[in-house]
Amino acid sequence: MFNGKEITSKELREFEVNDEIKSVLKIIANWMAAPLFLAFWIADLIYIPQLKWQFLALRLTIVPVCFTAKYFIEKEQASAKSQWIATYYAFFVALPINVMVGLIPDVSTGYYAGLNLVALGALSFIPFSLSFFALTTAAIYLPYFAIVLSKAKTSHDYLGILLNTFFIVGSIVICFLIRFFNEKLRIREINSRLALKSEIANRDNIIKNKTDEAVRLNTLSTQFSPQVVQAIREGKVDLEKGVRRAQICAIFVDIVGSTERVVRLDQAKVDLVLARFMDTVVSIFLKYDLTIDKFQGDGILAFANDPIRYGDFMQRTCLASLEVREALRQDREFYLLNWKKEMQIRIGISAGYANVGFYGNKKFFRSYTAIGAPLPFASRLTNLAQPDQILIDSDIAQALEADGYNLKSIGERVIKGFEDDQHIVFELIHGPVTRVEAMPNNAACPHCADSILFLDTNPHGIFVMKCRQCGYELNSMSASA
Repeated sequence: MFNGKEITSKELREFEVNDEIKSVLKIIANWMAAPLFLAFWIADLIYIPQLKWQFLALRLTIVPVCFTAKYFIEKEQASAKSQWIATYYAFFVALPINVMVGLIPDVSTGYYAGLNLVALGALSFIPFSLSFFALTTAAIYLPYFAIVLSKAKTSHDYLGILLNTFFIVGSIVICFLIRFFNEKLRIREINSRLALKSEIANRDNIIKNKTDEAVRLNTLSTQFSPQVVQAIREGKVDLEKGVRRAQICAIFVDIVGSTERVVRLDQAKVDLVLARFMDTVVSIFLKYDLTIDKFQGDGILAFANDPIRYGDFMQRTCLASLEVREALRQDREFYLLNWKKEMQIRIGISAGYANVGFYGNKKFFRSYTAIGAPLPFASRLTNLAQPDQILIDSDIAQALEADGYNLKSIGERVIKGFEDDQHIVFELIHGPVTRVEAMPNNAACPHCADSILFLDTNPHGIFVMKCRQCGYELNSMSASA
């Protein structure tokens, strides 16, 4: 990321080159060019004393050249323009030396070596592209060759120029090799940095995806049973296929006289009781793989046979209703103490087809729910039920007859909203004497009799089954034990 945007290797190299040109040019202008230029005036005093003041004037031109280069380079953001500035800088640094060579009578003078120093400083350390490398080389040396060749007259002059040319070519080759290896190191470093950024980004994405998955599964564990959530995590169940038509069995549990209790009791007592009631009902529903649809006031609506299909989904729902009623009876002392009366409920159960899936907007709120006749029908049966009575429709009654359930017909009833059909309603009294538990043993907490396990992550990010009450975790070791 650079300035909040993803950048490519080429873009990063452009940025790095521009930044490096600025850094190198500032160092050369501040600490190298001017001191070296003025220090070599000592050589002028020794070898060319007759031109010392002219040469000093030429050497002092380095000061405005350095200041001008620093001024323009600090404002530049494009690497191509920065390279132009560096090329101009090298040309104007080399120009006084070329003028000195022109003023010296001997065309084979060793003063050309100053050009090699300029070349080493510019071509070795400034990250020029190949085209700018060639252009800068020409800007440094072409004036020299134009001057000396125009002045050469004898073979001795040409031999001296040829000898100097060998050293010049050697200096250029050295600068090119230094540039080549520096460029390889720069590209390797840039690729390493991009790879590191990509790895960090991938790691962040993995962490985010794992976190989102954990949050999603933890949220689903409040609506689905642990084994359903486990199946979702393992990819055996896909909830994202959209809404589908499914046969379900809906159940609605409602508290008798809750409005009167809420008005008469202290709010803290009401909250305590409702929390205990909800926990009991939801735990039992999840035990039988019922999907929690929604909470309606002090009532709970759920349905069976989706997202995992069962052949005995009606029996599961009815067994869950019987267990809820029995669990509330066994908790009678708690409710007498806090509810100031026995906890009585009404339950309605209905089967049929409904549209099931995620409804809502992903951005705001989504709920896995069912829309269809069984849900309002179960609610209407609840309204007809007497305290602690479980009412079921005729389709469920036919499915239960062969399984040893104790049922009682209460006759034909008019169901609000379903007046066009005739409805014979049955009361579910109790289940068969023997039955196979719907839950596997490892789905119940061994320490809390009324708590089941749900899917969560431990501090190491590993998925485990955890008890909501005591925090007990079921892992592979405890499961095998």
